Formats: sequence, C-alpha cells, structure tokens
Amino acid sequence: MVDTAGTGAGAEGVGASLEPDGPSNSELVIFELAPQEDSGSDTLGRYRYQAEVTAQDCLAMLTQESIDSVVCEWHEDFVVVRTDGSVELVSVKHREGTQGPWTLVELCKSGGLTHLFDRWCACECAANVRLRLATNAALKPGKDNAGMLARMCGPEPEVTAGQTAMAEEVARQMLKVRWKQPYPNVPDTPVCKKDADIRIPAGFAERVVRFLAALEISCKPPHRESITDVNIQRLLVPAVEQLKLAHVDLENTYRAIVDRIERANRDESDRSQLAVYIADPGRVRNRSQIQQRIGRRRITREILRHEVVYTSVQLPTFPRGQAPVVAPGGAKLRRKLRRGRVPSDEAAFAERLRSAWYTTWAERRTGLAGDETDLLNLSTDVLQMAFDCRRHARAQVVEGGEFGIKMNDLLAERLKADALPSPPRIQLSNLHLRGLAYQLCDECHFFFSEPFDADEEAS
Repeated sequence: MVDTAGTGAGAEGVGASLEPDGPSNSELVIFELAPQEDSGSDTLGRYRYQAEVTAQDCLAMLTQESIDSVVCEWHEDFVVVRTDGSVELVSVKHREGTQGPWTLVELCKSGGLTHLFDRWCACECAANVRLRLATNAALKPGKDNAGMLARMCGPEPEVTAGQTAMAEEVARQMLKVRWKQPYPNVPDTPVCKKDADIRIPAGFAERVVRFLAALEISCKPPHRESITDVNIQRLLVPAVEQLKLAHVDLENTYRAIVDRIERANRDESDRSQLAVYIADPGRVRNRSQIQQRIGRRRITREILRHEVVYTSVQLPTFPRGQAPVVAPGGAKLRRKLRRGRVPSDEAAFAERLRSAWYTTWAERRTGLAGDETDLLNLSTDVLQMAFDCRRHARAQVVEGGEFGIKMNDLLAERLKADALPSPPRIQLSNLHLRGLAYQLCDECHFFFSEPFDADEEAS
C-alpha cells in the first residue's frame, strides 16, 4: 500500500512545528491531497454498512440544498461537501453488541479517532474541515471515558470543565497508537510502560484541543440489522413526499442508491496513479487524474434522482384530488396549429394536454433551486424531439407544402418518456411531454409551419 499522508501539506506539521495553523486558502483543500489507502476496506459487511450510513447523508441531500455532494472513500469513509465551502470527513465504525460500549482507549486505537486526527492534520487543520465519528455503539460513561469525551467535542461543547485534562489523555492515547501504527501527523515518542510517563511533545495537546473542537462523535447510526428499514422510513419516505414523487418503488430505489454508493466506494481504477502523483513535484498532470478519481467517487443530487425506481402504475393525466386548471395563455399555440392546418379537434386536445402539463408540473416541482435546471433540461430534450419531427414532416411533403398535420402526428408517435436522452426527474406520462411541447410552442420556441409573427397576426 502507498502511504500518501506524508506528502500532504500537513506532513510538515509534526516534524517542523505544532503551532496552530491558520485557515486554508483553498475551500476544498482535502481534494488537493490524495488520501491514504484503507487496507481493511475489502470486507463486504463493512462496505455495506458503510454504504448505508453514507446513504443517510445522500438521502438528506435530496431535500437539503446546504449539501452539495458526497465523496465516497476519500481520506475517510466519506466526505460531505457543503455549499458554503465547508467539508465534513466522516468515519464509520460498526460495533457488535457483544463488544460493549466504546472506551476512550478503544476509540483512539480501533475506533478511528487517531486516523481522523491524522487526516485532519494532513488537511492543514483548515477551519472549513469538520469531522464526524459515526458509530452504532454506545459510549462508556465516566469522568475520563468516551461518553464524557463526546460531550466535550464540537465548537460549542456541552461540557467545558476538564477539557485540558481530557485533551492530554487523548494525546497520550494517540501517542501510544503511534508506537505501532505509522501515522505521519502523530509524533513518534519513546515507548513507556505507564501512560503517565508518556511525554507529550510541545504543542501537541493544544492541537488535540483544536481537533476536538472540530469533531462530533455520533451514536445515531442504527445497527446493521435495522439500518435499511430505518433509512427508508425516516429518510427516503419523507424525501419522496417532499419532492412530490408519485409511484416510487421505495425498496428498489433505496437498494439502487446504496448500490451506487458501493460502486463509488470500490473505485479501484487508478490506485497506481497515487505513486506517480506523489513522485511528480509539479503534480499538474496528476492533479487532473486525482480530480477524475474524485469525480468517480462523488455522489450528487442529480445522480440520486436518476436512481429513483418507479412502479409500473400509469400516472393520471391530471392530478387526482384537484380541480382541473386551464393553463394561462394558449392564443399563440392556437394560431400556430391553425396555420399548420391541424384539425380543430386535435388543436383542442393540444390545449387540454398543455393544461395537464401545467397542473402536473405545478404539483410535482419541489420548490428548490434545481427545479429551473430540471425544466430547462427537459424542455431542451422535448424541443430537440420537436425539431426532429419537423424535419421528418417537411421531408414527406412537396417543397413549400404544409407539414403541420404530419408534424403533429409525429409528435404523438415519437415523443415518449423512454425515448428522451435523459429520463425526467419526476414521473411523467407521454401525454405530459406532449403538453410541455405545446407549451413551448405557445412560448414561440417552435412552429407547426414556416415561422411567422404570431403577435402581429393577432392584431
């Protein structure tokens, strides 16, 4: 395995100085640095549980605009990237019930605390980097144990009395871990028989104090046996309701999301590139390779939406339980259909479909910032289909002839949800897509004849 932490900006922190560092100039400094490889990441059970804990933040991202993305297996088990430029490194630790609660010593040794500290240092102890240790197990209570440590963590700790003594104890335990595990950002000190005899290097305890202020120890993740049901009921169901998605297959959607996270976790395509990245002083070429690797491990809101699985239930043209609403406008569409010689009954049906689209979109849009982008992407796909239909309709009539009827027929034949380049974020029927096409026509994005001034004709 390649140890990359020693090449990061934080590698000099222990060997040169332990004075507190200032905030990093880079918003996402952790993505400038290649992570260490995790030699224990091949256990399937660990992977699945880790993926399901990661899914909790991914599902939250569906409705929380504050989360930009989640990057899997980068420095820690995953990283939550927020829209304000901050990041949170998350370490997931599952503990069997027979093992009992975590002690302070175990948290530092096998609970991931020392690893989190090392990664935080490698990320330059930047002010925008937060840390989370997520475990299903309880924390052992007591004045100097894990339960009290958790209460002393965070920027606004619940308990402040005794923080210095707690930081010194955590520092000693990390120094003990360093005797057997080569963490570059933990000082290498002489081995002692008694913890009290361990000499804490100057500045190290102060850095641990800052580390604890950036840390959260969370015991919220459920046990392995129940996490699937808990995630579906507490996170996926409310997200589906808030996004107003209909006919969602909850179990298959959740399974698809977790599978997608696992694929990101297992990205092994360029581990060999890390050595090249380290060896290249300029890192210009290899920085792009690292960014590509991040891209393969990144889960975005759009990726999650594409994993939604729908049932085969046919969506009604007009939303049930609502009075039908007539879409505003329509005059330009009527003129264009009339100029294209589309029969009056089909023109009336076009108006009805435009209203169906109007009411369905009003009901199913989320109200979040991503709605406009979703609508723009869908409209672009529908317009492309409309232009294709117009080209084929023109080709089937004599030059200069009327092609509106044939174009309308082709729209009905070809404008299908499963024929679009990318699937719609929300479930829509083929009739809804035709309604959107007629709305775009009313907005003068295309014609059923050669273009003319629809406003001037009205006067």
